[in-house]
This record gives sequence, C-alpha cells and structure tokens, in this order.
Amino acid sequence: MKARAMLAAMIAALGLGAAHAATLPAWTDGQHYAVGDVVQYQGNRYQATIAHTAWTGAGWNPVAAVSLWRTIGACVGADGGDQCNPPKLTSAAWTTWSGGARGAYSLVHDDFCSLNAAQDGQLLYAEPELNKRGLRAGFAVITGACDTTHWDAARRLRAKGHELISHSRNHYNANTPAWNSDTELQGSSDDIAAHLDGYRPTFFAWPSDIAPDAPVAALRANAGYLGGRAYNRVDENGNIQYGMAGGLNAANFADAYAAKWDLFTQSGQWSLYEGQPGENLNLHVDAAINQGGWALRTTHGVADGSYETVPLPRYLAHLDYVKAKVDAGELWMAPPSEVVRYRFAREACAPTLVGEDTVRFADNATCRRYATTLTLDFATDRAAATLAASQAGHALTVKTLAPGRYRVEADPLAGDVAIAAR
Repeated sequence: MKARAMLAAMIAALGLGAAHAATLPAWTDGQHYAVGDVVQYQGNRYQATIAHTAWTGAGWNPVAAVSLWRTIGACVGADGGDQCNPPKLTSAAWTTWSGGARGAYSLVHDDFCSLNAAQDGQLLYAEPELNKRGLRAGFAVITGACDTTHWDAARRLRAKGHELISHSRNHYNANTPAWNSDTELQGSSDDIAAHLDGYRPTFFAWPSDIAPDAPVAALRANAGYLGGRAYNRVDENGNIQYGMAGGLNAANFADAYAAKWDLFTQSGQWSLYEGQPGENLNLHVDAAINQGGWALRTTHGVADGSYETVPLPRYLAHLDYVKAKVDAGELWMAPPSEVVRYRFAREACAPTLVGEDTVRFADNATCRRYATTLTLDFATDRAAATLAASQAGHALTVKTLAPGRYRVEADPLAGDVAIAAR
C-alpha cells in the first residue's frame, strides 16, 4: 500500500490524468492577464493575483509588481526537473519485436494427444521444463485423439500462457478424399472451445505439411484463424511442391498463413541447417537474432515414441540456450499467434505524436483485429529529471534506455499515452 501511495503521489505531482506538461508561457509586457494565470519569468513561476490588461513598462513585471503577482516556485525544482520548460516528445515508434528483442522465436510441439498420456514426453518433460524456465510454446492438437488427461493438460498449458494450436480433428492429409475443411478446420476449433471454456485456436498446422489450394482458401476465409504454418503446395495436377515451407520469416513477413519453419529431426535431415556444425535447434534461434526475423521451430515429442522425438538432454540444453538469449534481451520467445499479432499490430496501430506530450495510435479494422500489447520506444528533446507515462489514467512502467530515450509497454486500443516530464 505504501508503494502504491507513493506512485499515486508521483503521478499527481507530474500532472498525469490532468493537464499534460507544456511549456509555461513567459511573462510578456502589455499582455492581458486574468486572475490565476501562471507565467515564468527569470527562472521562477508566478501567478496573477489581480487582472490587468496592456499595462506596459518594466514596473509591471512579476518581480517588480509584487501587488499583481505571487511567486509559486522556481522553474527547476530540487529534483532537477524543469516545470517551466519540460522536455518535449520528439519521436515514438513500436519496436520490431516485444521488449526490443533482436529476433523472435516460437517452439511448436506437433501431435498433442497422439500418445498415451503416461508415455507422452510433451506432458512428462516439455510442459514442466518450459514452465520451470518461464518459457511459452505452442502445442498443436489433434482434437479427435484427445482423452480426458490431455484435455486437463491443455487447461494447464493455457493457464501458463502456452498456445493450443489446431492440428486438425483427425490428422488427415489435406490432399486425400478423407479431408473435409469444415470438419478439420472449424470442427477442431469447436472441439477445443468445447473443452477449454470457449478458448479457440487462432493458428493452424497442416498435417503432413502439405495442402492443395482449396483447403488453404478455406483456412484464410475462416475468421477465427489469424495464421498458419507454411505448407508444401499441392498443384492442380496433384504434384507436391516440396521445399516451399522451410525458412526463416523476415521481420515484416507478409503472409501469416504461410509462416515458414524448420523441422527438427535427430539427424538434422530436412533441416535448413543440415550438415552445419552446432545444434540445429539453436542455429534457428541464432538466425532469428542475427537477421532480425522470426524463427518458427517444429518438433514433436520429447524422449518418447513420437516421430523424431527430441532426446531429453538436447531438449533441456536447447531450453537453457533460449532462456539465456531471452534473459540477455536478444530474443523474444512467444507462441505463434502472439508473434503474428505483434507483427501486424505494430504496422496497423502506428503511433503518432500529438503535441509535445502525447502519443496516439491509429484506429482501424486491422489494428483492432491484431491488437496486442506492444513495446513503444519514445524520445524527448533532452533528458528528463523525472518522467512518467499513463494510459487511460493508469500508470505505465517506464524504462530509461539512455538520456532522453524511454520505453513502455502499451495497448494500442487503450487510448493515448500521456507523457509527463520535467
């Protein structure tokens, strides 16, 4: 309670929730002044106690005309903050990735629900080891295969911030007669919603990583999905165009429904990094950091009987490697839908400056569709002795990056960000 009271006092002192900071007008000879008007003069602030109009001459300044003005304090306070000429905003922009990280990374475990729960390495190892490190991943669910134990685990995963991805209802190849888009796309979403209190998936992973044009069009037309993992296209003649799905996504990737990825296999076969020295799990992370992009990693189980299961020592070492990069501020690890939202929201919800102390965000249908908490970097024309930020009357945590450069986390749908600096 004491800390909260101190924060409230600071907000009040800096004027958040009231008039924003602005340059205090200097006293001007011959100007009209009403009772209560405040001016600056020779490094101090003065308030008019008597109304006067067009009175000219040196004798009417706030120092000389003590009957007209009262002193209310110095411009520069004991904390060094300037109340007469506060620092002004000069720029504001979203960072490429959350927290200002250089690259983004998503780890997805395919075929959730496909193994007996007692032997499922996603439950035995992936879930607890991710949680232990505070890392969040995606789990691609074959909804028709889930039993009570897996649905219970899915609730735990959601509670920890992991993403449940649709991997279809039946894991049919989309290029076979058994595939039905309504069943596999909307039906799998309905299954998840029915078992997870209305939660619906917003990302899709194609079984066997192939798809003809018609199922892809159905996914794009389904308003509930924001994106999907890239697929190897099946052309009009039924030929699979392999090699289309692998890759690293650029920071400004254009197609959220074709998010490129790298596949883990124990030998490195089919990986982008096949034959390269080092752990290919980590090489994909390094590529994201070095190129400023988004690395999407496809795996299956951990130390179990699943397809190309990740050996436990390699999995643990990879999580430790990722955690170190996250802690160093180089990497943002988040489930796929969060990355998709961030990438399109930072563009659609573009920030602009309003006056000297306000940041306003674009308001449009695309911004509202993808909106998520974004990292905002802003600058002032000079370093502030004290600076605070608020949105919708609530204080935001401000991180000082360098003199005159600051960072906050903001919701583009929550209104203007007001800056109060001295």
